[in-house]
Amino acid sequence: MQSVSLKEAIASTVDRVDRLLKALDSDREEIAKISRDVIRFSGWSITYLHQGDLGKAKENLDECEKLARKMLEVASRHPELAHSGLVYNAVSEYVEAKLLYSIVVEGRVPAFEELNVHPVPYLQGLGDVVGELRRYALEKVRQGYMSEAWAALEIMESIYTSMRSLDYPDSVLPGVRHKVDVARGLIDDTKAMLVDIQSREELKRSIEDAKAAAERK
Repeated sequence: MQSVSLKEAIASTVDRVDRLLKALDSDREEIAKISRDVIRFSGWSITYLHQGDLGKAKENLDECEKLARKMLEVASRHPELAHSGLVYNAVSEYVEAKLLYSIVVEGRVPAFEELNVHPVPYLQGLGDVVGELRRYALEKVRQGYMSEAWAALEIMESIYTSMRSLDYPDSVLPGVRHKVDVARGLIDDTKAMLVDIQSREELKRSIEDAKAAAERK
């Protein structure tokens, strides 16, 4: 046994591993910082969109997308980071903001290939869009645009219908089954609200028509 050469081999191997781990840890810290910015700009984009400021919504969405691309580039150096919850969570927030803007402003739903993101965080973001569409529908009701509120509900139902058949464990599709369950409740509540408001409006019009007819006699 050549103890000196064995010791050198062990030391050399551990040294190389140490360098790899230092690079991994450094990139993880950078990803963590960028991910916080991605989530922040995503939230701002969504907030401005609900406020009707499309210019600021797009401005923040563009910054969110730029940061998400940078984060994914860094993560691509390490498979264990690229497919981590840290990255997926931030990507799903970007996807949520991107899909909401695309649906509301552009009338389309870009696929995960177009966004160049992994299907898992794409589905996570798609599931979260249901909640934002409910918020959008409520705002349209407040503004008196019932047809737009019903249109938002229709999209919510389309997302739910498409995703409810995705019967995979959380180890494959983390969190998505729960999001689908939550979506069902949001849809039911939104539909009940819109039906109630529409019924009240129809009753109000019927009473006004009856009064007008009585006054003409």
